[in-house]
Amino acid sequence: MTGPNEERGKLSQRVYDKLRQKIDGGEWPEGTRIPTESELATSFGVSRPVVREALVQLRSEGVIDSRRGSGSIIISANPAPKQSYEPIENVADLIGAFEFRLTIECDVAAVAALRATPQDLAEIVAVNEMFDSELGGDAFGDCDLAFHVAIAKATGNKLFQATLSMLHQQILFGMRLTGEFALRDGGTRAQTVSREHAAIVEALKSRDPQAAFEAMREHLLQSRHRILGFDVRSDWQRSEPVGRSHAALV
Repeated sequence: MTGPNEERGKLSQRVYDKLRQKIDGGEWPEGTRIPTESELATSFGVSRPVVREALVQLRSEGVIDSRRGSGSIIISANPAPKQSYEPIENVADLIGAFEFRLTIECDVAAVAALRATPQDLAEIVAVNEMFDSELGGDAFGDCDLAFHVAIAKATGNKLFQATLSMLHQQILFGMRLTGEFALRDGGTRAQTVSREHAAIVEALKSRDPQAAFEAMREHLLQSRHRILGFDVRSDWQRSEPVGRSHAALV
C-alpha cells in the first residue's frame, strides 16, 4: 500500500522530470524566469507542495535560484551530473544519515557565519520566513530542506551545496517524518524547529561561527531525537572550539 509521502514523492519526481525536459530541451534557457508555484501546480494538475518539492530539488542541484521579487530563475541549464546516496530503508540508515549530517552541516553553518554575503543572509532569512509560514502545513519538510541548502550555498563552497544535493532524499525523508509528527501534535514540534532555526539565523547574522556550529548541532540532535524518540550515543565529539583555528589564521 502506498503511503502519502511515497505518493507525493512520485508526483514530485514526475514534475521534476517535466521541468528538466523544458530546461534540457532549451525551452527554458539560462536567465528564464519560470512560472510561479501556483501556475505550475495548475499546469501539471498537482498541489503546490508537490511543485515546491520539485523546485527544491532543482535549487539544491544549482539549476535554479530564487530571488525575492523575481521568482525562480534558471541559472545553470547544464549543472554537474546528478548523484545521490542510497535511499533510507531502515532505522540504522536514518541514524547513519544523521551522523553524517552532524559531521558536515555544523561546520557548514560555522563557515557560512564567516563568509555569507548580505544577499546570502537575506536569502536565508527569506527561506526561513517561508518555513515559518508553513508551520503545520504539508510543505514543512520542503521548506526545512530549502533552509539548510541556503546555508550551504552561503559558504561559497560548491562542494558543500553539492553534498546536500546528493543527500536530498535522505534529508527530506527525515524532514517529512518530523512534519508528520508536527501535524499530529498540533504544530508543537514545528514551532520548536522554528525556534531552533531562529537561533541558527541569529548566529549567522552575528557572524559567530562557534554559535552557528552549536546552534546547528543542537538542531540536528533534537531533530534526530524527535524522529527516533531516543538519543544516540556518539563515539567521538569535537573538543576544540570552532573559532580557534580561524583566529590563528587571521
